Amino acid sequence: MYRVKPIVYVLLLFIALSYPAKAQFFYIDKINCKLSSDDEALLNRMGKFEAQFYNQVFSTQKNDSVNIVIELYGKHGEYKQVQKDQLNTTFIDGFYSPMQNRIFLYKSDHYMETLFHETSHNLLHYNYPNAPKWLNEGIATLLGYLVETTNNQVRYVPQSDYVRQVRDSIRNRKFELEQFFNYKNSDWFVEAKRPMLYATSYCLIYFLINQDKDQLGPILVLMKQEYSSSNAIKKTFGSFENFNSKFLYFYTVGAGTAL
Repeated sequence: MYRVKPIVYVLLLFIALSYPAKAQFFYIDKINCKLSSDDEALLNRMGKFEAQFYNQVFSTQKNDSVNIVIELYGKHGEYKQVQKDQLNTTFIDGFYSPMQNRIFLYKSDHYMETLFHETSHNLLHYNYPNAPKWLNEGIATLLGYLVETTNNQVRYVPQSDYVRQVRDSIRNRKFELEQFFNYKNSDWFVEAKRPMLYATSYCLIYFLINQDKDQLGPILVLMKQEYSSSNAIKKTFGSFENFNSKFLYFYTVGAGTAL
């Protein structure tokens, strides 16, 4: 069993028990593949959960009726060609296109995790079109590992590999959190940089929602008001130094060491 601080449990329990009567609609174009009724039902339940997550952090209800369009490919070659045409790359099994406002996905063995991840990108773009890459990928990685318990609650599975990667970097004195926010979007497509960028983004989001009070929402409000990531963090935590020290403590001494 994963150890999660009470605030996260309350957040997830609230969302799990508070599905709206109307949630976003999924329009799935199945190209050379099929989607089981069980998977489609699970997708709708997880989609409701993600909509409520974004409703809560953005203090809105508009995510209850978002339309999400998905192109689901059964043949890898067909999907790779679509990805190559749009992204000029073929290293991922799914992506969300803001320009077309749709998700493109290969039906791999783990396609549901990828679909939860890309649904998060779709919803965040609906709430905050110009969100920085770290925020976009951090939340999507968190929500990409949702699971449903036997008593119909939705939980996320903490990603210990990402946490271990960041913790090792901290202990080796190679971790520079302030420098992290200076990375460009193009850096995320560099194979040597990508693992640490995803790990740090995930750990930032996990840290923010595990504080004594939720710190993700206030930071998002400021960032939507054109604050930079660093300045939004400074305003929320009093100083970047305070934020940095709390982050390092969380993963080397505090609750994050349980992962």
